Amino acid sequence: MDQLAQYFEKLISWGKLGAGFFIGAVSCWMFPDDSFVVAAQAVIIAMFLDIITKYVALSKSQGGYFNAVRTCTISSNSFWKGTSIKIYAYCVIGILIGLVYRVVPLQQAGLTIGTAIYSVILLRECQSILENLIDAGADVGWLKKLIKKKEKEILKDGDDNEPT
Repeated sequence: MDQLAQYFEKLISWGKLGAGFFIGAVSCWMFPDDSFVVAAQAVIIAMFLDIITKYVALSKSQGGYFNAVRTCTISSNSFWKGTSIKIYAYCVIGILIGLVYRVVPLQQAGLTIGTAIYSVILLRECQSILENLIDAGADVGWLKKLIKKKEKEILKDGDDNEPT
């Protein structure tokens, strides 16, 4: 029995080592600049707020949380499918932003590209949150229009820099 406990202790310590190495490697590529850490945190917080406001909107439309669960409007399986795809996509985009930052000859250009991409992602999450709040009955339509306008400005500024 003692040998089995030692075996599992070694297995767990190697697992921690492997997980630490993986997290360190991914972090190194995703966050070559401190500003990317803050931007990624903002996107993650907005993503969680999007999930919460979606739950609120669906609960409101079904007359309460328990009714929404009972009618399968809120389902952990469907939410996990959408959320897992979003998490995977944002991780891949984060790694790509880190790679662009390291490959582009001017670090400031890489920083500008990364900031623009994180800004668009954050604005899309904000737009989704506002749509959920509108579905829940909040009067925030004016704010949604403002965010769409800012998103168009960012995308337009990015198009101006492309060669013709």
